[in-house]
Amino acid sequence: MKYLVALSLLFAVVGCRDSRKPGIEYAPQMYTSIPYEPYSQVAYNANTKDGRNVMMPVAGTVARGKEAYYYPYPATDEGYQAAGTELKNPLEPTAEVLAAGKKLYNVQCVHCHGEKGDGQGTLNTSKSYEGIVPDYKVRLPTINAGKAFHTITHGKGAMGAHAYALSPAERWQLVTYIYSLIADAPPAQAGAPAAAAEEKK
Repeated sequence: MKYLVALSLLFAVVGCRDSRKPGIEYAPQMYTSIPYEPYSQVAYNANTKDGRNVMMPVAGTVARGKEAYYYPYPATDEGYQAAGTELKNPLEPTAEVLAAGKKLYNVQCVHCHGEKGDGQGTLNTSKSYEGIVPDYKVRLPTINAGKAFHTITHGKGAMGAHAYALSPAERWQLVTYIYSLIADAPPAQAGAPAAAAEEKK
């Protein structure tokens, strides 16, 4: 009985050590893989220049099959202006495109911009964000499809980037749909600025 009590106390003392130091690992390969894991690096990699398992792609290269994701306009005002001048919406506002755009809008945008694009989404009308989302009838006539696409891609002002959630084709569907929500906006295919004076936000 004495030995049993002593052994129990020993296990209790050992078990109460620093939880960050688990002690002996009987099967370390179950925790740390022998192959290089890009998202679970635990040690310096001596085979790469920066010591990381995940290596950045060569500058100017595009992964095979990802050509549509290449976006040369940076998240700067210069990139925003260039996108507005050079980008054209490749989609026509067909029933199919508008239906797809509406579906995306209801998932990604309606909580801020509202069902009608009037800026009366549930998040925008809350005390924390009240009044920061513009009405499309006011905002869209001052920009064009290229700038709208750039904003969806990189974000602008209080709006975050959505490139992580929407493919380029989906972004164009969304652009086409938002312009359909108002009657006095420029055509969704337009590439030139719709107005000389643009509101910057």
